[in-house]
Amino acid sequence: PSLRVGTHMATLYHPTASQLDAHEGGISCVAWGHGLVVTGSADEAVHSYEVNGAKIERRHTLTGHELGVTAVAVAADVAVAASAALDSRIRVWNLDTGSLNLEIDCGPMSYGVALSPDGATVAAGSMGGISLWDAASGSKTASLSIGSDRIVLCAAISADGALLAAGAEDGGVHVFEMEAPYQRVAKMEAHAVAVRCVAFSRDGKTVLSGSEDSRAVLWEAASGRQLYTLQGHGSWVLGAAFSADGSHVVTCSSDQTVRNWDLTTGASVQTLADSHSDQAWGVAFDPSGGRFCSVGDDRAIRVFEATVAGGE
Repeated sequence: PSLRVGTHMATLYHPTASQLDAHEGGISCVAWGHGLVVTGSADEAVHSYEVNGAKIERRHTLTGHELGVTAVAVAADVAVAASAALDSRIRVWNLDTGSLNLEIDCGPMSYGVALSPDGATVAAGSMGGISLWDAASGSKTASLSIGSDRIVLCAAISADGALLAAGAEDGGVHVFEMEAPYQRVAKMEAHAVAVRCVAFSRDGKTVLSGSEDSRAVLWEAASGRQLYTLQGHGSWVLGAAFSADGSHVVTCSSDQTVRNWDLTTGASVQTLADSHSDQAWGVAFDPSGGRFCSVGDDRAIRVFEATVAGGE
């Protein structure tokens, strides 16, 4: 299905696969890469799943965290994942074998995690900024300050590895260069309360932030200029992801819904209201395009597929 928005057809999605009870606890985060959906949960485990049509089949169970997992990330160019948890540890995983590559003791208040495309650098949010770690040795390579003592709750690295975005509990969104001296190139202030998710478009030109103010905001990464405010969720926006072609984004919320937004107009073109029976914590697109997944406190993974219609 598709929907006409102005003079073009917006992409709509329909559910194609579900995995109930994918974890023993609520699922707090998700990433998709190298043919695998990677999830993290309050049950302290990280799982990887293969999605084949209507089937979602577990490939690996990755254990070792001693408290709930708060974030997962997958490197674009190598089969490596990273997870952060409330145990103040970052764990770097080999997705081919399901084995642990490295454990990093990152200190208290570690929340969001991101991986550079080559898997060489792990970024993790903490009090007052972002720490960068060498994913092979576990040594800290840089600390990026946001200019306050507020906690950074989420992070993302652009597909070309050039920029890092961080969202903080005071509502600020910060964009840094990923090469020394790690200059902050933009600071955005449209949210009055905590930013729960950040995401880059594939070309790295646009950043999306989602907040406890129930809004998502689209920004120009290089300048910090606000492009759109996406309003429609009834509660916190907890997850956000760009489609592969950058034409639309999906968001999820503690209102239990997933929304699909057309970026030509900034309009919400679809609400997937029956996706989850509890808070929806994360969304991730298949890098190959055409489908995305969502996860939530109901312990379910949902997969949605698109029918794409061309514009006029």
